[in-house]
Amino acid sequence: MRVLMVQTFHFRRGGDSTHMFNLSELLAENGHEVVHFAMKHPRNLPSPHSEYFSSEIDFPSLLESSSPASAWKVLTKSMYNGEARRNIARLADDTKPDIAHFHNIHSHLTTSIIEPLRKRGIPIVWTCHDFRLVCPNTSFLSRGEVCERCLPTRYWNAPLQRCKKGSFPASVVAMLTSCWDRMTGVPRRVDRFITPSRFLRGKLIEGRIDGDKVTAIPNFTDLDIQTHAEEGDYFIYTGRLLHEKGIDILIRAAGSLEGARLLLVGEGPVECELKREAEKYGSGRVEFTGFLSGEDFERTVAGARFIVLPSRWYENLPFSIMEAMAAGKPVVATDIGGIPEMVDDGETGLLFPVGDEEALRGCLARMNSDPELRREMGQKGREKAERLYGRGRHYESVMEVYDAVLAARRGN
Repeated sequence: MRVLMVQTFHFRRGGDSTHMFNLSELLAENGHEVVHFAMKHPRNLPSPHSEYFSSEIDFPSLLESSSPASAWKVLTKSMYNGEARRNIARLADDTKPDIAHFHNIHSHLTTSIIEPLRKRGIPIVWTCHDFRLVCPNTSFLSRGEVCERCLPTRYWNAPLQRCKKGSFPASVVAMLTSCWDRMTGVPRRVDRFITPSRFLRGKLIEGRIDGDKVTAIPNFTDLDIQTHAEEGDYFIYTGRLLHEKGIDILIRAAGSLEGARLLLVGEGPVECELKREAEKYGSGRVEFTGFLSGEDFERTVAGARFIVLPSRWYENLPFSIMEAMAAGKPVVATDIGGIPEMVDDGETGLLFPVGDEEALRGCLARMNSDPELRREMGQKGREKAERLYGRGRHYESVMEVYDAVLAARRGN
């Protein structure tokens, strides 16, 4: 089977790009051919089809200008990319894919690329890595707090709340893009949607997307990693340093915990703010490692007592939790979004209410003081990862979707 894999950025920019590359490798390992389509970018990885990629659109630079011309370009390019539409048509004609698999395409490639594929009879599967199809701000966040005002299709709330980057113009563009998607029938013209969590599937259905077209398939992670290592004197948070991740609450809760350090593994825009919090509340028990990858990351996870994810927002299916479970580590996390699908409270970890610092402090103390509890929960987490988050299971589930979509197109 020849699969046209479509993702805006052709480098490992985030979880969506990482999953796209991992899935491409998984398909290739099983004898399928993968053809990539993306936007040109200086950091792109090599591709034999890069000549077809759409020109780079640098929205941050355009937004720095207050000229009407720049504003108009941001608006129009966010909704419709004629070059991407023409180029993906040429690529489809030259490579003749059996199926197209979208990932994140909004704002750059845009949904304008749907029609040329439909005209050529190429079915489209779309993995949703965020809530963009039902939330103009992609994350159900407004001013740092969970917000569902736009459900099911009340997109005018985006500019009213200025939820997109705190900007009225940016929120207007986000609203108009969402309206354009519905006016042009995007949900109807895609054959099947894949969501990594059942929670995200439910939100798409609340946003009036046909549930029969939405299949929940968990992402996958590498299970062939170190699961037996001597525990260190620390527990960790891994991921971007963002306000919505609740790391400030974690720092305050960890500051009073005896006998263990908190390691914050990652980088992000609120790092300086969090370092001030650590100086005030951390009492020397909070350390910032920066971004880690490869063996350094695996070694840090392997030596951790447990992993913490204190998010304030609707997490989808966090890679940090999958990686923790694969490594046989228990998890302390908030009971929000897709997290409860992963962490079974009292079995593979401990859950606490969003924003409840005292409850988090209690979970940290309990987990830190009981090595046998950590061992049992870590083992159960590893068993769950083997059942749900392995490469083989993911491949089989994706192929079931591909086969069903192709059979429906053939009328079988």
